[in-house]
Amino acid sequence: MPGRVDDLLVICPLAVEAVSVRAGSRGCDVVAVVRAGMRARREAAVLAALRRNPAAAVAVVGVAGALTRDARPGDVVVGEVVDAPHATWRCPAAPLLAAVLRRHRGFTRRVHRGVVSQSDRVVARVGSVPAGNAVALDMESGSLLELVGEGRPAVVLRAVVDTPSRPLVSPATVPGGVAALTALAAAGPALRAWARAVAPGRAGDDSVVDYSVVKVAKEVRHR
Repeated sequence: MPGRVDDLLVICPLAVEAVSVRAGSRGCDVVAVVRAGMRARREAAVLAALRRNPAAAVAVVGVAGALTRDARPGDVVVGEVVDAPHATWRCPAAPLLAAVLRRHRGFTRRVHRGVVSQSDRVVARVGSVPAGNAVALDMESGSLLELVGEGRPAVVLRAVVDTPSRPLVSPATVPGGVAALTALAAAGPALRAWARAVAPGRAGDDSVVDYSVVKVAKEVRHR
């Protein structure tokens, strides 16, 4: 079926994340959810979903570790910038998603904005990772934005499971995971509202706002 201008495609690495988003999106029309697999291993499934939804805005949604002590399990992080090993991505639509989440009735979680950093391995203690200017750490966001490519609105939304003071391998992991997945479900209606807002012709006036994700190539240093 041809995509509508206000379609939303949600890409989740893990099955439990996809289930949570689907549960929160019940009653919302034209929301497609695809599972990408840990480390974006289900590349073919993601590319097929993108082809089926050519007009869709894209949200990369899942859980993450917080790199800031200001965050707690169940908070969400909207990635304004995604810093991956081989490229950096800017998400111009991120501030709009953060604003929609903060004002959306029924969404009471704290919303953080900033840099999401992609790791190539599971990090049991995020407190051991030099944070730099990043606020959250995951394993897929940059790779998934690479598949999405430039030319359409895309955002990254991650819910916090572990923090520098609550490592991944600890008794706090289970309640932290529940809090994060509950936050993803609660974000469903706000994601749908965001997709409507970034659709062409929905800016509220005659101006043209380009919310397309932008890739910034990293400098290659030769030794």
